[in-house]
Amino acid sequence: MQASFELALRFSCLLILFLVQAPAGHAQPVASSAAEASLKKPTDFRSRAEVRNEYQDLEGDGYRNLVIPRFEYAVRPSVALRLETPYVTYDPGSGGESVSGQGDLLVRAAWRSIQRDGFALIVATDVIFDTADDYRLGFGKTIVAPHMYAAIDLPAYDSVFFPNIQHYLSVAGDSDRGDVNFTTLKPNLLTRWPNRVYTFLEPQFSIDWERDAKVGLTIELEVGKILSKNIAAWVRPGIGAINRNELPFVYEWNFEVGMRYIF
Repeated sequence: MQASFELALRFSCLLILFLVQAPAGHAQPVASSAAEASLKKPTDFRSRAEVRNEYQDLEGDGYRNLVIPRFEYAVRPSVALRLETPYVTYDPGSGGESVSGQGDLLVRAAWRSIQRDGFALIVATDVIFDTADDYRLGFGKTIVAPHMYAAIDLPAYDSVFFPNIQHYLSVAGDSDRGDVNFTTLKPNLLTRWPNRVYTFLEPQFSIDWERDAKVGLTIELEVGKILSKNIAAWVRPGIGAINRNELPFVYEWNFEVGMRYIF
């Protein structure tokens, strides 16, 4: 636990130095690089590779740490395929045995079905495969998760509003594990700032239909910066605001760092 948290903390301190440093010389041209173009037009899919480390603080002294490599291939600007292969460490705390290993494999297909001035609509489907090395590192189920979100430009605020809905439903897997059936609602907001800095606010309401429609809420704020022509990096703190530790996807607090290469 301590080693993982210290590594994330050191990386985040280094990244914050990048975020607050003002660029030298002349102002950067708008969308002069792949990274800037992806921020200016976030619904134009671009091939990218990224890795992030997320630390989640759980009830008592338990924690979960996820290292998640992600590769996204843009078949065309309106179609993309995604692959995630998480490596998970879970410690229940209170002297319980910790475990590490491969988590559940995620595959996504996404399509931008509508593109108009100031508006886009993306439909997607995630399939989460039951590939975890240990039952504590995954759902124990194969899950299908249809997903839809809009992108609404707010030019007066140099922002984009992303209302987002996704439903997770288990379709196969270990019969001894509980079924998965929950919905997430996310009114996300991307805002572009000077010096190639951006913020991404992500409140997530989770409705667990297997637990009498109990609602959980997490709030995360990503602060990122374009570091070069193809590279962006970010830090993302978050907190569990409603029913934390009562639902499996609502933590006490979390902290994430990541880096992305855009082709």
